Amino acid sequence: MNKKKLDKIASNSNAIGICALIADKKEIKDIYCYGKMSKEDNLEITPNTIFRIASVSKVVVALAALMLHDEGKMNIYDDISKYLGYKVRNPYYPEDIITTEMLMTQTSSINDGEHETLGYDGVNGKHFYVSLEKLLTDQSYEYYLDKTYLKARPGSTFCYSNFGCGILACIVEKVSGMYFTDYINEKLFAKMNLDASFRASEIKHKELIANIYHNDLSLSISGKKFVETTYPKHPLGDNFRGPAGGLFISPIDLTKIMQMLMNNGTYNDVVYLSKKTILDMKEIHWKTLCQDGVYKQKGLQLMITDDYKERLYGHLGNAYGLRSYMLFNNKKGYIFMCNGANFKLIKEDISTLQEDFLIEMMK
Repeated sequence: MNKKKLDKIASNSNAIGICALIADKKEIKDIYCYGKMSKEDNLEITPNTIFRIASVSKVVVALAALMLHDEGKMNIYDDISKYLGYKVRNPYYPEDIITTEMLMTQTSSINDGEHETLGYDGVNGKHFYVSLEKLLTDQSYEYYLDKTYLKARPGSTFCYSNFGCGILACIVEKVSGMYFTDYINEKLFAKMNLDASFRASEIKHKELIANIYHNDLSLSISGKKFVETTYPKHPLGDNFRGPAGGLFISPIDLTKIMQMLMNNGTYNDVVYLSKKTILDMKEIHWKTLCQDGVYKQKGLQLMITDDYKERLYGHLGNAYGLRSYMLFNNKKGYIFMCNGANFKLIKEDISTLQEDFLIEMMK
């Protein structure tokens, strides 16, 4: 990577801190670091800085469900009611099942609700107990919101949904009999020797968690605050808040997960997913004719983009002021994490800073 060019791109956006890297199937080929993980403590960004990576987390949630699918403990094309233990239906289409595959392609017709006190958006971020079953099925429940369901047939329409990913994590809990966070730690993070967690309080090196800054470069949330505000554990199947964007991981450790995906489910001779399942993840499960925005094609919780010189799979992240991505194909992978900048959007969910870095890394 051309450090001078990247420094200029970062400086022009007043970036606080950035780590970007390029990897192939076997090793990291180049790493770029810029700026601070904490302005307040004058701490530098390094490849081991741990970021809350926002919606890139969704890929890892999908991995947990797909591991259970590979083991024959669930089928992603079955009705989610079968695994949650209660009937879930879009009230506008009561005869149509909603599947785990639909949750991963964001075509389930379940959305976030966009309400300040009700539905997913209303209770997300709160620490008090909320019943997932009642939130999905009980119209008399104090937090139920009718806008949770689109007036669209399940499987027919793409609608970006954090709630859907939270439900996916709850399915993992019900099927595995373990907390989602414990399951993914045991089956993936511990095996790969990653300092990663969906619970900031369980990160080993908490001092490496980066602060995040608003678009005006003021402090949004500190690494210490992330630890202090870790969600309590509710009963199995009700921990739907957190998974959609809450993975804490360093660029170095995220690379290992990306390389597993690049190597058809295998990393360091350990098989995490079958090749068949990886290929299914990368198949186009949903496609739009609209050419605006980023989400034109979806695999199983993977964005599929042909907007650059070669097809890439992965996900973007955006939360609290952080922007990130993990994008890869069979030859190269690209990771970008920035904990704050004057981001200017050029497309839905991607900024000039992110795209300029990607184009430079792909040269």
